[in-house]
Amino acid sequence: MSYYHEFEPYIEEFMDYSLGAGLLSNAFSSLLSIAVYVLTSLALFTVAKRRGIKNAWLSWIPVLNCWIIGSLSDQYRYVVKGEVKNKRKTLLTLNIIIWLLSVGMIAVLAVMIFKAMGAVMSGSPEDVIFELVLGPALAIVGLALPMAGVGIAATVVRYMAMYDIYTSCTPQNNVVFLVLSIIFRVTEPFFLFFTRNKDDGMPPRKQEPNYVPPQDPGYDPEYL
Repeated sequence: MSYYHEFEPYIEEFMDYSLGAGLLSNAFSSLLSIAVYVLTSLALFTVAKRRGIKNAWLSWIPVLNCWIIGSLSDQYRYVVKGEVKNKRKTLLTLNIIIWLLSVGMIAVLAVMIFKAMGAVMSGSPEDVIFELVLGPALAIVGLALPMAGVGIAATVVRYMAMYDIYTSCTPQNNVVFLVLSIIFRVTEPFFLFFTRNKDDGMPPRKQEPNYVPPQDPGYDPEYL
């Protein structure tokens, strides 16, 4: 006990320091997240608006901003290579599925916690608690596995789209930017932001389109 009182000031000082460091770290992480979000949204909006992408304002909406990423990729593939792709629809579908599975996991987890707390408060035997928790736990696993698969697919398609965007903006740096974006995800918004006004990989705009896809392409045909 005497030892505790002897070191008590140092322990309190260490706890205060740890708390301050934790708050500072959380504040820094929050500011970094906001900066990344703003840079990414502004860059995507600028490129989409300049290239005639419809509903460019979706760049500012989480989950839905993948539509703009896919649209920019689809536009590049059509204008430069004559290919009609649907990355915008694929990305949007995959991200909506991920969002729905995430909501389902949160709901199941809440039910599991609620049932477990109720069983503990009612003094139920351990086997009853186990039965109450086992079902939701299996449900979480059942949701987590497909969500992981869909997440991998969405990531692959997204990086394919990002490669097209980098190529359309600065083709001489497309591979370097893509590799660095994969390894250090935080670099992606900066690459997008600093190349948002470049069209080095895109042909000059023409007055008349030489081909209009049968379906709404999601971008302005006047770009062609």
